Amino acid sequence: MSLVTGSSRFLVPILISSILALCASAMNPRATLDQLKRLEIICYVPGWLPKGFKVTSIRLTYDEPGPDEGSVGRFPLYGLEYADGHGGTFSVDCAREGIGDRNLLDTEDSDEVTITSPFGPMYLIYTPKGKGTAGRKKEIKANWASDPNMMSEKAKDQLAHPVLGRYHGFSASNITVAEFEKIIKSLHPIRD
Repeated sequence: MSLVTGSSRFLVPILISSILALCASAMNPRATLDQLKRLEIICYVPGWLPKGFKVTSIRLTYDEPGPDEGSVGRFPLYGLEYADGHGGTFSVDCAREGIGDRNLLDTEDSDEVTITSPFGPMYLIYTPKGKGTAGRKKEIKANWASDPNMMSEKAKDQLAHPVLGRYHGFSASNITVAEFEKIIKSLHPIRD
């Protein structure tokens, strides 16, 4: 016995199409750097990358307002990934709220270091430990960094939800900590 009968048989495809359309509007997996340039938020791109690195992924998504924010607006978020085709990667992630510690590794073979960055001191954790910061690292993760808009908005009201302010997270694999630090120091807003 079929549960979908008569006119409801036509509702199922319409419902599925509607859900897919809503999901597509919330995420653009084929965004471009030009689209990021048009956003009101600050989007960071590296000015320097190790030899052979190219952009492999640009994501543009939207955070919907929370229940205590009213129903006005959608808030853009972005992500970038660069790779060299030999296992080396560098990525940028962006968050508006709800951040936790992102620079945690589930391994006892990790080490940590603090580097200088355009955002102030930046705490990194990487694996494997040993060879100091010179050897290639399987994984490098930095703590979240607040952009100037986030700092300005939080200075006005610590409890307010950010509108233009964003947190930026940076990760890499199969590069050295020195290369990671050089990339971080080269970061600049895409609209510069």
